[in-house]
Amino acid sequence: MLTILQKASILRKVGFEVPARPDDDLSTHAVTGSSAKPEGISQKAHDWAKAIETLYVAYVAARAAKSLRDAEEVRQTAMLQRLSSQAYA
Repeated sequence: MLTILQKASILRKVGFEVPARPDDDLSTHAVTGSSAKPEGISQKAHDWAKAIETLYVAYVAARAAKSLRDAEEVRQTAMLQRLSSQAYA
């Protein structure tokens, strides 16, 4: 499973505008994936992590939708080519 920092890095690489990570020390455990008690996480870090998660879910959903569209386009093209070759036979 990816950590919040890894997800933020992926989002930056693909061109999403990622909010700046909070500078407080309490956010370290929450974003690196290590276990920490919920009371040890600042509200800023929690809000930042939630924003990253939301962006990442949108990114993954967009990629999945594009993949489905591409697959459907390939299927339709193949079907049209078969129909076209049968019409000329």
